[in-house]
This record gives sequence, structure tokens and C-alpha cells, in this order.
Amino acid sequence: MASTTHIIVQPYVSGAKGGLKPAPPIAVKTADAGRVRAQRMMDGGRVLGVAVVQTEVDEDAGDYSEPVFLARFGSVPEMAA
Repeated sequence: MASTTHIIVQPYVSGAKGGLKPAPPIAVKTADAGRVRAQRMMDGGRVLGVAVVQTEVDEDAGDYSEPVFLARFGSVPEMAA
């Protein structure tokens, strides 16, 4: 099977001691849909930040590419190098 593109909207909410905690991720079909969804989440005021991330996945081989951040809104943790 060929690799497929996955676009995920990852919201972040307030965690213990004021830190950020990931909320359940949301799969979307396009990058534009992800940006719109993320902006709506931020406008709603219930999240502290949202990241829109794209990754290539080959499930048969178990290969996952490094995530590419398409958009970040509000407070989003930095990815460890």
C-alpha cells in the first residue's frame, strides 16, 4: 500500500500546574479545513492553542514521516528535536 497523507488538528487545553495538555486530536481531509477548524476552536475560547499537523503514513510498513506543522494558533508546545 502506498503512503497516505494524514492531517490532524491537535488542540491543547490547560493541564496540571498551568501547563498545556493535549486534547483528543481531530482528523480532517484538507489543510484548509484544518486551519478553519483550528481558528474556530481558538475563537470559541475553550482551548489555549491548536496545531495543524500533516504526516505521511505507510501503515503496511509501519512508516511515519516527521510531522510538518501547517499552522499554529495560541500556545502550542515546541516539538523536541
